[in-house]
Amino acid sequence: MEGRLLRYDLIKTILNKSNNSPIVSNLGPTSDELWKATNELELHPRNRNFYTYGSMGLCSSIALGIAINTSETVISIDGDGSLLMNLGTLSTIGRVGPSNLIIIVCDNEMWAQTGYQPTATAFNTELEKVAKSCGFKNTFKCTNINEFKDTFNKSLKIKGPTMIVAKTKETGEFPEVTPVEPEFTVYRFRNSMLNNNEAQL
Repeated sequence: MEGRLLRYDLIKTILNKSNNSPIVSNLGPTSDELWKATNELELHPRNRNFYTYGSMGLCSSIALGIAINTSETVISIDGDGSLLMNLGTLSTIGRVGPSNLIIIVCDNEMWAQTGYQPTATAFNTELEKVAKSCGFKNTFKCTNINEFKDTFNKSLKIKGPTMIVAKTKETGEFPEVTPVEPEFTVYRFRNSMLNNNEAQL
């Protein structure tokens, strides 16, 4: 696909720019690539990574719950198929209006893991416009990595909630499954937040 970026490059950009901010990643390849990038950048174990598994559609909802319990910037790396499955979360985020929440949607216009079936964003659904109509303060769409870097840097400096729809492409290859148990992810993440003496999760 022309005018698209790789999800892995997007994830590395987020890790490089977000310091110790909590990052919630969508299930499947998004979490697997976040784990891989964290190791590649020598940030492992990065206790502020929250890898979601067995919870399709809930990535941004989990991030919302974290955002309303901390003043830190919270980042959700969601997918178009997952977000479409729980579209009501956008109206909830718009209503609550957390100024510290950034939702990044890796929009490849398909469910790649299950056979590359097209999602609604391959047709008429524009998630950026949906977020705007739900009350998001800032909405952006990116089609290349440089555009994403500029937009993400800007988003870290302004009050949200913010939605960034990043048009991504698939390589046809999937990384190894993240070798971490969901229960340990919760334990590790909760302790990292409580040790900050702020969020009561």
